[in-house]
Amino acid sequence: MARLGIIVVIFLLFVPLSVRGAIGPQEKVLVLPLKIYAPQPRLELKKELYDLLVQRLVGEGLQVILPSRAQKVLGGLPEEPSLGQLKEIAERLKVSAIVWGSATEFAGRLSLDLKVFRPGYPLPAKAIYAVGDPASPADLARRAARDLAIVILERKKVARIQILGCQTLDPDAVRAIIKTRVGDIYDPKTIRDDIKNIFKMGYFDDVRVDVEEKDGGLLITYILKEKPTVRKIRIEGNKAISDQKLMEILGLKTHSVFNPKEIREAEEKIRYVYREKGYYDTKVSSEVRPSGPKGVEVVFKVKEGQKIYIKEIRFEGNRAFKDSELKDILEISEKDWLTWLKKAKSIFTGGGVEPGVLAWGTLRRDLGKIVSFYHNHGYIDARVGEPKVVQKGRWIYITIPVEEGPQYGVGKVDIEEDLFKDKKFLLSQLSITKEKVFSRETLRRDVLKLTDLYADKGYAYAEVEPEIKKDPKALKVDVVFKVDKGPRVYINRIEITGNTRTRDKVIRRELLVQEQEFFSATAIRKSNNRLRRLGYFEDVSISPEKGVRENEMNLDVKVKERPTGTFSIGAGYSSVDNVIVMGEISQRNFLGKGQVLSFRGILGGRTNRYTFSFTEPYFRDTHLSVGVDLYNWERIYDDYTKDSTGGGLRFGYLLDPDTRLYWGYRFDNTTLKDVSPWAAWAIRESLDINITSAVNVGISRDTRNNFFDPTGGALNSISLEYAGGPLGGDSAFIKIQYTGSVYYPFILGTTFHLRGGVGYITEGSGGKLPIYEKFYLGGLESVRGYRYWDISPVDPITGERIGGERMAFVQIEDIFPLVANIGLKGVVFFDMGNVWGKDEGYNLSDIRQSVGFGIRWLSPMGPMRIEWGYNLNAKEGEDKSSWNFRIGGYF
Repeated sequence: MARLGIIVVIFLLFVPLSVRGAIGPQEKVLVLPLKIYAPQPRLELKKELYDLLVQRLVGEGLQVILPSRAQKVLGGLPEEPSLGQLKEIAERLKVSAIVWGSATEFAGRLSLDLKVFRPGYPLPAKAIYAVGDPASPADLARRAARDLAIVILERKKVARIQILGCQTLDPDAVRAIIKTRVGDIYDPKTIRDDIKNIFKMGYFDDVRVDVEEKDGGLLITYILKEKPTVRKIRIEGNKAISDQKLMEILGLKTHSVFNPKEIREAEEKIRYVYREKGYYDTKVSSEVRPSGPKGVEVVFKVKEGQKIYIKEIRFEGNRAFKDSELKDILEISEKDWLTWLKKAKSIFTGGGVEPGVLAWGTLRRDLGKIVSFYHNHGYIDARVGEPKVVQKGRWIYITIPVEEGPQYGVGKVDIEEDLFKDKKFLLSQLSITKEKVFSRETLRRDVLKLTDLYADKGYAYAEVEPEIKKDPKALKVDVVFKVDKGPRVYINRIEITGNTRTRDKVIRRELLVQEQEFFSATAIRKSNNRLRRLGYFEDVSISPEKGVRENEMNLDVKVKERPTGTFSIGAGYSSVDNVIVMGEISQRNFLGKGQVLSFRGILGGRTNRYTFSFTEPYFRDTHLSVGVDLYNWERIYDDYTKDSTGGGLRFGYLLDPDTRLYWGYRFDNTTLKDVSPWAAWAIRESLDINITSAVNVGISRDTRNNFFDPTGGALNSISLEYAGGPLGGDSAFIKIQYTGSVYYPFILGTTFHLRGGVGYITEGSGGKLPIYEKFYLGGLESVRGYRYWDISPVDPITGERIGGERMAFVQIEDIFPLVANIGLKGVVFFDMGNVWGKDEGYNLSDIRQSVGFGIRWLSPMGPMRIEWGYNLNAKEGEDKSSWNFRIGGYF
């Protein structure tokens, strides 16, 4: 086997291509017309194949002599030339080779059979054979031309490629960046490019190439010498920032190949982090030390310097707004006596720039905020210049130049569109028509509003382009909204992914859009909220994707399931019951069908309650829900023991996506035992009340945006319960109750929550009103700071709580983030409420009030609440404060 030798880098880089014997276009080739064998005459195939073959041969560096020129010189050409004729033709035309042959189409395949005559060689001709698809003659001609060039130009094919020397890096990573491929004709220029590309990877100190003839072709071997491996990474001199935090941002890993470029980038990352922390004079260098065989240790040396703070931020050129107003927009701030408080807040809210420190990235964002602020107040020509930053000792002074320009008001507002007939309706939906001063933010919201209006009509690709025209004399801005509604789009296919447990139909029935219906942006947005309200999923994403046709849209519904089996534990403390423990175990998505199965228990020193319930929210795939409850409840009071057993049937019907009508029936058998002879008359009067047979009806509406942690929307419910009369039983009453909650996004990322309730109960005919059906307040769900059931009218003789016929309460709270990245939130609240007897008048001085605070956490174990309330108007014998907590978990 002949050895071509080692082609080293210097040879490849400096020896010209022509010196190494490459043959250029001076090699002339006569290509005779091809014969075609096909079921039917294929003249077009004959011409196409011939032209493609000629083009490819020219591309391989050959000069092709066409038959027409040869005929002029020779006076004619034989169809099947003999050896003598071939020699004569080659001599007269002075060509290096003559090519002729045929193409055969048979059984769905196309074969190309060619012969090559080279004068002066012992063999008269060499055969070239290629087979391919008749639909791809270009590929067939390319392969045939390549093989012809190898024969005519005596080129060598690359038979095999191997990579040697990769110990840490995967050889396939090198193969991916080299251009030389098996089957290619050997090209020294391509090899040179490969060497350059391998060096650019940054992982090798040396690259050599060995070329060897083997197995009828060439074996190309890339011989690489890797740079040393990083064995250790250390940081020295850092005090303000821990090793762990710096290591996280370096982007370096041990056991990786040493790369000087990555080391330099790591140095800059350390400098950047220190600058963002206020250490502007920090110097960072690196040192590389040997560490074992073929290994190094990288040491980053940090010299922190002194921390520098912002002393003053001032503005130049601002007349419309004071410096203090513009400073309120900025995320960066001056160091002052409140800096420690701002710093503590930034720690709890989980992020943001450190108060008093200049972070350049944040400053750049702040400049954009200033511009937006001016533009949203009518100063649409306002500009903010490059800030001037001056360092004096350990203080920084920042000056921000501002060019305000004049303030513009809102001029004429018009809409150009061809869908809605009532233009006044569209204009009434816009906010900018109600503004005196032009605002780009208002304009942006109006564009989105118009886009949604068209999207709700099925025009998913509607584009709204506002055309703004300034009138410098009148200082007004005229706005014309130009609408290109595009095609009307319908939903072609809905794909649901991520639901390993929940059945598709449980998800589909919550969607307000269906396949083959017109697209609606509002319906998709509401569908997203409905899926989140189920509480089955950690995350929900509904993404529209273009279909095959212009008027088609596919919906990709992605869900990430959370465990829907839950257990919860709650507790409260009272001087009556001491510790009350409440527990619940439930499955909110039973068998993946969306059914709810739960068992709840309350255990205390004087209370034991057990409840079993089952709910089918969509009975037989209709909007009808069905539920059943069974319970046993025993509570020991000071003067009696209440023992209840019962059950009920519940029904509901979905009136619209957010509103449900419900009704039901319950049966209760209650016995009062161990009643003291001195108990209140209201208690003793209930001794002979055992059976309660009642029906109820109500309606609820839920528009919250999340089941566990809503930040917007509302939940309202009103119900009526009737017992006795034709239903039988010992109890007879009419009870009306309303509860409602509303959530608003509030300032600084907080959520304002207002919750309230009212109730009224009266005795019916043919029976009595039991004491245990009356109203009592206190605890987490009504007035915190009071024990459960602590707010109640009392018997004037015995002082016992006997419940009331009327009640009202209000909870006002602000929920704010404490540690945002883990979902820990705080709450401050003010509660008030009271319960009145039927003969008592309403008196605002009787309203019980409390204030308090707490924390809420959607923890890995489940929702948790810990809250403390202080009784603002405690009466004699009442606790002045109360702790309550509730925690749940998943399985």
